[in-house]
This record gives sequence, structure tokens and C-alpha cells, in this order.
Amino acid sequence: MRPGRQEDFEFARRLYFSSMKPLLEALDAWNPEEKDAAFKSYFDVDEIRIIMLNGKDVGWIQVSHTEKEFCLDQVHLLECARDQGIGTTLIKDTIAEAAAHNKNVSLSLVKGNRAIRLYERLGFRRVAEDSTKIHKRFVTNQIH
Repeated sequence: MRPGRQEDFEFARRLYFSSMKPLLEALDAWNPEEKDAAFKSYFDVDEIRIIMLNGKDVGWIQVSHTEKEFCLDQVHLLECARDQGIGTTLIKDTIAEAAAHNKNVSLSLVKGNRAIRLYERLGFRRVAEDSTKIHKRFVTNQIH
């Protein structure tokens, strides 16, 4: 991985849109102007790392922090980088880092996202739900 840079904005935006558009369209919740404005507002290079495979950018992860938890805001991988354990490793690393800081990990994912099985397998539990998202949390004191 490498730190995110402002030049990564368009790569991250394209990958975000390609991942999110089908999910949100299925929920009749796709509004490109709204999603573009939202993306611009939360894209923070200080929170972003670019995922690389064989020297090429294949995805990105964004983790923000609050006083009590790490927020796994975004994880997006190109199709060619999926199903190789990369996402699992990134999430486990985020959990370990949060645990080292005595913090939990929270995330929200769009309904219909196939990654829900991964999050559940890793120990995330549902804490809330709204019309388009499922909100989950990993409590780090579960680590033995």
C-alpha cells in the first residue's frame, strides 16, 4: 500500500462509482449528482491508502478515526483484485490497529453488497439499519 495523494481522486471516484452505482440502483437510490457531491466532501487523502498489486493500483481504503473507534469508511478493489484475500487482510489489519488503540471498528455498507458475508465472518455485528445501508461494528475486546 501507499499513501493516498490528491492525484488519486479520479481513480478512487471511478472505482467508487463502479462499485456503488449497481447497488444503489437496485435500491432505487442512485442520484449521481448527490453521490458526486458526497464523494468530493469525504475524500480525504490523509485517511486514504492506495492498494497495490504487482506495482499497479488496484483499489483504495479509507479509515477515519473518532475518540472511540476506527471507521472503515471505504474499501474498493478492482475486479481483478477481488477474491484474493486482499480485503480480508486489510480489514484484519484495521481491526488489529484499532485494538492496539483500544478502539472498536465501525462501518456502513450498502444493502446487497456481497462483502457483508466477509464482515460477518470476521466478527462484525449489525448495530443499525436504514433504507439503503447496514451499520456494523466490531468490538475489539472480542479479540483473544
